[in-house]
Amino acid sequence: MMNTNHNSSTLSARDNKSFDRSDLPVQSLALIESSNQLDRPTQEQKKSIALIYTEQALVYCQEHNWRKAILACKNALELDPNTADAYKILGDILYRQGKEAEALGVYAKALTINPNSATVYANLGTLYADRQDWHKALDYYQQAIILDPNAAIAYRNLAQVWEELGDTDQALECLCQAINLDPSILAAEDYFDFGKELYQQGKLKEASILYVHGIQLNPKAEAELGQLVQIFEELSEWQQAVVYYHQLISLPESKSDRQQKSQDSFASWTKNKPIRKLLSNSKSKSSVNKIVAKNTQSNIPFLPQNLAQELIPKIQGKSIKSNSTSVDQTTPNTREKLQEKPDSPLSWNNLGSIYAQKKQWTKAISCYQKALELEPNFAKSYRNLARVYSKTKEQRKAVLCWYEAFAIEPNIVKPEEYFSLAQKLLQFQQQDKAIACLRRTIELKSDFEEAHLILNKLVN
Repeated sequence: MMNTNHNSSTLSARDNKSFDRSDLPVQSLALIESSNQLDRPTQEQKKSIALIYTEQALVYCQEHNWRKAILACKNALELDPNTADAYKILGDILYRQGKEAEALGVYAKALTINPNSATVYANLGTLYADRQDWHKALDYYQQAIILDPNAAIAYRNLAQVWEELGDTDQALECLCQAINLDPSILAAEDYFDFGKELYQQGKLKEASILYVHGIQLNPKAEAELGQLVQIFEELSEWQQAVVYYHQLISLPESKSDRQQKSQDSFASWTKNKPIRKLLSNSKSKSSVNKIVAKNTQSNIPFLPQNLAQELIPKIQGKSIKSNSTSVDQTTPNTREKLQEKPDSPLSWNNLGSIYAQKKQWTKAISCYQKALELEPNFAKSYRNLARVYSKTKEQRKAVLCWYEAFAIEPNIVKPEEYFSLAQKLLQFQQQDKAIACLRRTIELKSDFEEAHLILNKLVN
């Protein structure tokens, strides 16, 4: 929820929104084929360029360059009116600018195209919570959680909505779920403070969850370790009690790292909406209250200046506006990206890396393969592809990709790496390739006895 500042009676403040931008869904990519008919691009070409404009809009949002972000979204929508993510980003910007009615309309368009967007539902929940329309906010947050059960921010915001509606049990359940999904939403002190309050209310199980997370952040909190041992004893969870008792007695004999608060201070702390106050004081606010996904990387391929006009001068009777960014005004990293073509091997490799960071392995593989189609000697894409295949448990493919990468760039590979690869190649009956790796191992390190031994067995 867009909550950080609770000096007023509202749940959230206008200038500090907590929009969730993780796991942004993206259209499947297609290679932009060269064509002599530049004024008649294929639909797949349009979608590919619209995707890059959308990713570029996210980068501009991260830089708080709203004008260029809006322009990138509009360019994406001119190319492909069904780009739901572009509508979503536009809605986020409009809401941030205080244009709620316009934002609602744009979000509605995004849901028309993609009715299963959990982040759009969550953002609508945030919008209505900011209006203190708790029941509508509740509906939208619940829909977001149905679509994405791992949406920690939606659970966190939902906890505060339930508290505003007076259902503290539901609020506490949602808070615990949010903590389990993302323990970083609170600091150790917050876990201990609220855990003690729950213990005093007789909510032992919930209190134990908070204390455990607090101890993970501050394992030397002596008094809290003792309290946690007591809680597990009262819950008859003896195995857990023993684990934390041993952790307690292993501490050096010193005072707790944390000053103990009096009973009065805890009673005062919990008087008025404790969950809202707890989350408003959280150290993690700065990391979740951004309009751009926290895992958005800066190495997104940018469209070079005037590329749209060169590739597609007119679409549906409208000229695409050029990006007015001056190369001299950008950072060195951005200048490099502005020089990439959207169908270059580097662009496809970088898009693959973005998908890999989001654990969208199939899309990552597709992008790396496109990069290798354009440049068969692109060692970096082979290495990235090998890593993804390892993640998807396709070890044979991973090993063969490593072999190709080593063959393209042999001078950066250590003898131990060649030897390790040879052993893996033998596991998949790739004897010729294994022999080549063993010979390279010995060439780099002539006294590598184990390599000599295995090579002699293979060739004799």
